[in-house]
Amino acid sequence: MENTITSKRKAYCAVEKAALIAAYKASGLSKKEWCQENAIGLSTLQRWLQHEKKQDQPQPVQNWIPVIQAAPQRSASLEIQIGKCKIAVDTKTDKKLLATVLGVLVEVC
Repeated sequence: MENTITSKRKAYCAVEKAALIAAYKASGLSKKEWCQENAIGLSTLQRWLQHEKKQDQPQPVQNWIPVIQAAPQRSASLEIQIGKCKIAVDTKTDKKLLATVLGVLVEVC
């Protein structure tokens, strides 16, 4: 027969924890003395106190700034660059002249 020791831990709800923390603070006892008298593990009380301390600290305020994405601006012009040469083309560009210039560039390149 095997000897096994199992310890059952009591689960405390938030209200019970708050009442026990208040009782500890009002007792004037050290953590160790209070835990021994109340059958609460010292590490348990310390964990509760740390959690309470974190809850009491003010949370940092995050100031979010709305971002509105502007529609991309499309230009009615086009710039073609071949080597050092740049050709700006827009709606007013002479299409025949552009075709001639591009034809010459194709032959040269």
